[in-house]
Amino acid sequence: MTEEKAQYGTPSMILLPSANYKFSVSEKVHSITIPRKGTYHDLDKNFFTEKDGEFNLFDDKSKVMWLPAVSKVLYATKKYPKLGANQLFAPLSLEFKKDKVEILGHVIEILNP
Repeated sequence: MTEEKAQYGTPSMILLPSANYKFSVSEKVHSITIPRKGTYHDLDKNFFTEKDGEFNLFDDKSKVMWLPAVSKVLYATKKYPKLGANQLFAPLSLEFKKDKVEILGHVIEILNP
């Protein structure tokens, strides 16, 4: 990978390499509720400008869900999970309601093999 292609930040929802991992799963199911659509600027006027545009996490007409927008909305609403360096948030379900999206998931801790 060239330095020009290197990016810094938090990737959107990702898949890990296909392998066996040693991990523990929290017993608690976490619920995070975020808006389904709107403008980024309305969510966080200190970070986003009106030029950042609108989001619609699931468009009924096109039947498309734009995954990078989920992370962006989590940050904008200050609901991105606070995790340790060896922890992951594993979504179990996304429930699309009229105006909101409810994300249910577990915190997973990656353990030394």
